[in-house]
Amino acid sequence: MEKENLTKAYYYTILRCLSYAIVMVGVITIIPTILVLFYPVEKSQLQCFVLPGVAYIFVGYLIHLFTGNVSMGELKRNSGPLIVLLLWIVSIVCGAVPFYMTGEYTFVGGLFEATSGFTTTGFTITDVENATHMVLLYRSLMHLLGGVGLVLILSMIMSKTFNMQLFRAEGHTDSIGPSVSYSARTIILIYLGLIISGTILYTVFGMPIFDAVNHSISAVSTGGFSTKASSIGFWHSVPIDITTIVLMFLGATNFMTTMLLLRGKFKSVINNSETRIFIFLIAVVTPILIVELMVTGICENVLSAIDNAVFQVVAIITTTGLSTVDDFLPRCGNALIPLLILMIVGGNSGSTAGGVKAYRAALAARSLYYDARHEAEDNRIHRGRFIMHFGKRDTITEQMQNINYGYILLYFMIGLAGSFALMLCGYDFTDSVIEFFSALGTVGMSIGIVGPDMGNGAMITMMIGMLIARLEIYVFIFSIFRIVEDIKDIFRREK
Repeated sequence: MEKENLTKAYYYTILRCLSYAIVMVGVITIIPTILVLFYPVEKSQLQCFVLPGVAYIFVGYLIHLFTGNVSMGELKRNSGPLIVLLLWIVSIVCGAVPFYMTGEYTFVGGLFEATSGFTTTGFTITDVENATHMVLLYRSLMHLLGGVGLVLILSMIMSKTFNMQLFRAEGHTDSIGPSVSYSARTIILIYLGLIISGTILYTVFGMPIFDAVNHSISAVSTGGFSTKASSIGFWHSVPIDITTIVLMFLGATNFMTTMLLLRGKFKSVINNSETRIFIFLIAVVTPILIVELMVTGICENVLSAIDNAVFQVVAIITTTGLSTVDDFLPRCGNALIPLLILMIVGGNSGSTAGGVKAYRAALAARSLYYDARHEAEDNRIHRGRFIMHFGKRDTITEQMQNINYGYILLYFMIGLAGSFALMLCGYDFTDSVIEFFSALGTVGMSIGIVGPDMGNGAMITMMIGMLIARLEIYVFIFSIFRIVEDIKDIFRREK
């Protein structure tokens, strides 16, 4: 009897977590309806947001009441990753409904747009020039909620018993304060502060307020959704380009690093391995792209080439995907391979960006250097292995190296498997590799596959890649292990 009560409490705990997520999705679904006051001609789509929004809040509240009388149970091993996976799946399915109700999307298309929104990838099948303001804001709010992290918000709500497990399960290793709740609040305040600052700057530099809000959210969340088909390039403004570059860079920076920056600890920021590899890759790839933009005639002068090259390099390595050049990837020619490397590396760990993460890339590079040095020297000489992280000198252990190598290997295996799946859908090898690694890095910059005419098979393949990228591979794998164990437990009880 006691075991049954513990099992019941365990599942009720999961349901209660999901109830908060459902309510949060309901709130961001209703918020766009405010725009009817400013754009009354769009009132025909009001029901597409009001009905599901109210329903989600009501259902989430009912689930919370239903589970409220049961004390929170202990989470089993790998339950944190499972809850994270379920949170994202439920949010994506709920988020797809308003898209589908507009009549402009199939349900799979709605799922694709919602997955891209919540995972802050930025791939889109939306005709943004003809979409309503409600749809455009709704997409950006998905970036807002997905960028800061559903679990991060839950970490502020849940009891101390569970918030640490959920906080760690979504990949947050940065401890900004004395508790998870304090860290979560601080990260959210930084996140919102950057968005508000970006909105003000965009407005000052001539961007309309609606576009300013949407692009500020998109840049800080490293999402990539835009209100214009030409993205940031629509404005042809250097101040707007610079503002976006800064917002993307800060959005892709670990929040702990941002805190060090705000506290004036510049030496710790510069010495951080992630910051160094980030700056190194930008410094190496930017000149290559400048030359390519000049040679291909995309840019008419050196200053324009520098502006566009820096923007595009930062947009890709931060996995944001905003652009100042129309159809950028199909036109970047010889720079495609260096840009693919940027997609794979991605942003900082614990940030809103995707990719392998700069810390893992730095750790792999450092490990390879130490391995090569060890082989070149007398094997009897044992030197320490270190990496700078948040201003501290961390020791590199053999276990750290093995886990890191394993993650990178898995990343490439999944990338190649997804690329092969796209090839089975009828796309060529190069386009398939670029497109799927763009999804797996949550970059959202397309080489031409993503679009309104994309088939369901390709959409599903890309959705899986985007979801794995946002959750990170180990979280996805551990959650699958937990599901298998729970199914086994059910069969054992039935016997």
